[in-house]
Amino acid sequence: MYSRLFLPIFVIIAVVVGVRYHLMLKSETSYAEERYQRDAGELATHLQKTLLPILAAPDRGALETALSASLLLNPDLTAARLDYAGGHLEALRGVHAKREYPDWFTRFSRIRAINRSVSLGDATLALSFEPTLPVGQVWRSVHQQALISAVNVSIIYTLLGIIIFANKRMLRRLADATNRFQNGDHAVRLPVSGTLEARMLASTFNNMAQRVQALVHKLQQSQNELSTQLTRTLLAQQQLQVEKDRIEVTLTSIGDAVITTDLTGRIDTINEVAQKLTGWSAANARGMELHQVFVLANNFGQHSLLKSMRAIYAGGDVVKVGNQSLRHRLGQTCIVEYTANAIRTPLGEVQGSVLVFRDVTERRQLIQQISWQSNHDTLTGLPNRSALALRFEQEVARAREQNYLLAVCLFDLDHFQHVNQSLGQAVGDEILKQAASRLHDFAGQRHYVARLGGDEFVLLLPDLNDRAAIDYAMGKLMAALSRDYVCDGEAVNMSASAGIAVYTGNDISADSLLRHADQALYQAKITGRNRYHFFDADLDEQVRTHHNRRTEVRNAVRANELALYYQPKLDMRKGRIIGMEALLRWQHPQRGIIGPGEFLPIVEHTDVIVDIGEWVLREALCQLQSWRTFDANWVISVNIAARHFQRHDFVERLKAILAEYPDVPPHMLELEILESSALSDIAHVRGIMLDCQALGISFALDDFGTGYSSMSYLKRLPADMLKIDQSFVRNMLVDRDDLYLVSAVIGLARSFGLGVIAEGVETIEHGAMLMRLGCDLVQGYGIARPMPANDVLSWVASFNTAAVWQAAATLPPILNLHTEPAGGTSQLALI
Repeated sequence: MYSRLFLPIFVIIAVVVGVRYHLMLKSETSYAEERYQRDAGELATHLQKTLLPILAAPDRGALETALSASLLLNPDLTAARLDYAGGHLEALRGVHAKREYPDWFTRFSRIRAINRSVSLGDATLALSFEPTLPVGQVWRSVHQQALISAVNVSIIYTLLGIIIFANKRMLRRLADATNRFQNGDHAVRLPVSGTLEARMLASTFNNMAQRVQALVHKLQQSQNELSTQLTRTLLAQQQLQVEKDRIEVTLTSIGDAVITTDLTGRIDTINEVAQKLTGWSAANARGMELHQVFVLANNFGQHSLLKSMRAIYAGGDVVKVGNQSLRHRLGQTCIVEYTANAIRTPLGEVQGSVLVFRDVTERRQLIQQISWQSNHDTLTGLPNRSALALRFEQEVARAREQNYLLAVCLFDLDHFQHVNQSLGQAVGDEILKQAASRLHDFAGQRHYVARLGGDEFVLLLPDLNDRAAIDYAMGKLMAALSRDYVCDGEAVNMSASAGIAVYTGNDISADSLLRHADQALYQAKITGRNRYHFFDADLDEQVRTHHNRRTEVRNAVRANELALYYQPKLDMRKGRIIGMEALLRWQHPQRGIIGPGEFLPIVEHTDVIVDIGEWVLREALCQLQSWRTFDANWVISVNIAARHFQRHDFVERLKAILAEYPDVPPHMLELEILESSALSDIAHVRGIMLDCQALGISFALDDFGTGYSSMSYLKRLPADMLKIDQSFVRNMLVDRDDLYLVSAVIGLARSFGLGVIAEGVETIEHGAMLMRLGCDLVQGYGIARPMPANDVLSWVASFNTAAVWQAAATLPPILNLHTEPAGGTSQLALI
């Protein structure tokens, strides 16, 4: 059999080696080609940066030096040719790298020659690369592994040969010993030596031979003892007594309680366990009737026992009974289960009965505890979701039959997650228990409360006549839930929101009612929390549509359908691009490019906005890292949503993201936040801003002037830049009020020592007016629309309107917009 394994083993090895070398060749080739392509791209970029300044003032000697040096930078480069206005130059490699691999190996390599053309304004650079070195690198790896595989296969077949030789020798010894044993040599034994299998086989054969030899010897002895069998009858009687004693010892030591009776039902034996459970000693119980010692606490159980025992004495089958209450002689009871059966002679005649029983009190209590836990929440003791489902259906049926209102109230503690994270899970659990206790006290015997999980509770209010009764009950309950929660002696302020769905007898399921209550709870959350909201059927379709769109946005994040567009920021007075604002877009597979205003509001109150925000930060920093070779002074602005910015771990997560891009200094990142996002907890927001500024990050207040702007907020928020909303800038040339507002914001920024940048600059006139008002930094369609990252560098290279902005900068500044010149013509009219 081992010999026949050579072929399948060879096939398996061949398949494994083939797959291994296919994967290894693919991996090595991919790695070499990736490095080959990357080196070619880096050399092209390097030559582009090197040759552009030389081409500005053509120096043929410098160009030839640069082309010749490129051959030293990349050994795969075979030729570099430059066509420019002054002529044609080329550098060719004289001696090519020696090929280390055979010709046939090139058929397995996917690495091909690269011919790359680079545009240098009016000039063109052509680069040719040959993959001699990458292919050689792949050949060396494959050749080295092939030698190792050959050694491994040789070792495997050598070991197989040794195993076959050892097995053949073992089988010859076994065949010889078997023949001798069959011929009567029962003392033959195999030597226990050799391999593990040989030793085991020898031991097995020797044990078998020894047992057979002993059996033969016993048979011989039995034949010799047949003549003396009659004389051993009295030994036999003594043995029966020993067996009887052994049975009694067994009954004494067994874990179950055992009572045996005769055919009249009187007790013969009772073991120690039975004595403890019944309270009767063996001496007192022997001879008594079974039902006088084994006393069941209820008459029905006692009657059933007597009936079953009569059937057993008559030859009936075994009886098994559970959950019976056994009364101790002193009066206490325990729960037992018992089995009764007949004791029969070898001929099948009934001689008596045996009753086996055990105490199952603890097991029954455990079953009851498990049953309770399966229907109750272990933390609060309230019924859980499964228990609620049964009661819910019952209450809906009762409400339908008796024609009354049933209110389904779904509660959720406001900002519980934040409290749980900031104060610890122990405090969160204590708050949940206290909230459950208040709900339970309110529910009493009339209503029904359950915990769904987390901080969600459900209250069923049956037997209601009208909505006024629901309002009255909810007012009391909301007041109870809004009281401070005392945890470790400290008061924790917490409120709750509730959604209410009312069953009015229509054909609707309990699940639908609970879903309606959940939708109403969502409305209570988004309208301010600490309130309750009734389900509105008219909004049901809107809510479901909103939920579906929110799911679509979540799937878009997972499918990597989001992209960043970049809008340049211009210093008009210097005529220089100072950075970019990263703007989110959704590349919808059917609807095309979608702006953020169509999908971000859908998820701004969920954690999806956090995932999107962190993706934007990583994408923007990665892009900035690549742009730093073009302009190391650019700053990228990223908009941060309020829910994301106010998370307790925002600073730690931001540090981790910055650490992923060590080549980007933190001061090159600017975070833009809406001023309205800071109003809910201005102290918390201020602390986050200070922690971020300690890292070097700057802040801009976005859409300044559209929210609840006040100097007190501006004083308390450590912003670095004010961003004037585009709605004011766009209309300031035709609307005096918008012009005054823009001027006021610029003056306010100066007063607080802040920078200021204006959005919505659509024309040169907008820019000229802003410079005269004292604002030099702008962005808008008049400069550039948001564009994909791949278009940014080409746009910057072609942007050259510095003279226009600088000419506008020579106009005198506007000092007082309210002063009208002679003739009553306003300053606005003179622009």
